[in-house]
Amino acid sequence: MTSEKGDPSGEAPSDPAMVDQAVIAYVGYGRSRTPAADADAVLRLAPTGGSDLLATVTRIVRASDGVRIRREEFGNEDKSIRFSQEFERIWPGLGAEALRALSWRWAYNKFF
Repeated sequence: MTSEKGDPSGEAPSDPAMVDQAVIAYVGYGRSRTPAADADAVLRLAPTGGSDLLATVTRIVRASDGVRIRREEFGNEDKSIRFSQEFERIWPGLGAEALRALSWRWAYNKFF
């Protein structure tokens, strides 16, 4: 069963905008030179219900780790665009900035 926003657990996720912010904070997008796994950043965003939000974010990040795109498939296409297209099939509904954050993390882990 897939709930709104593609959560494969079947449970309704937190507020979509909060989930997007939490994904960005968790991976350190825009504030770190390299991707992180900053659980405390997520917990600071949601003083109440933070553990549920963190669980959602870690499911999203784990799902993003499963994206498989061969280097040759990119051609001249921006990696973040191709990643976003693939990830939308797995977990639809994330915002553009959260997708960029996941793409940044994914590309760093895949290619560096």
